[in-house]
Amino acid sequence: MKLITVLLFLFTLTFSSMTQAAPADDDHGAMYGISAFGVLISKDPTPMHIYRGSFWYQPASWRWTHFRIYLDAGISHMWIAESRENHVVNAYFISPIIRYDFLPGHSISPFIRLGIGATWLSRTRFDSRNLGMHYVFQDKIGVGVSFGRRQDFSVILSTLHYSNASLANMNAGITVPLLLGVEWRIN
Repeated sequence: MKLITVLLFLFTLTFSSMTQAAPADDDHGAMYGISAFGVLISKDPTPMHIYRGSFWYQPASWRWTHFRIYLDAGISHMWIAESRENHVVNAYFISPIIRYDFLPGHSISPFIRLGIGATWLSRTRFDSRNLGMHYVFQDKIGVGVSFGRRQDFSVILSTLHYSNASLANMNAGITVPLLLGVEWRIN
């Protein structure tokens, strides 16, 4: 029964992405915007605080009826208030984001998004964790809802993980199970 449900869901996604919704008159060019996130639940390490800010850019050719691909670049500032050593680390990242909008063109549209990108960490130790190296990968997955005719404003729940994929001897990683974010289209 689970297999049939999954196959039906995938068929629905595939079929619905083949239908063409008319874009708004002003949606033919590139889009760009900003986003900001804060931690709701931290895990590795805990208790960790995090603020993230980014700028995103999407060329018109990377936008289809339901799917979008855009580039997201920014900084994450993470700290542990109770730690005395190595209590702050910054992550500078660039990541492609793949996004699937369930109801494009509607004033309320839920979506899912996934991104894997490159990150440079300002230090290789965070609290008692040995992160191994400065260059790591950033993995993120999220769900959200966009609002407005042009979907200019979005609210996103996301999870985030930094890891060097065992390219170094040490790979403690940083995991944030739940972030709350907002995203604004500014053009």
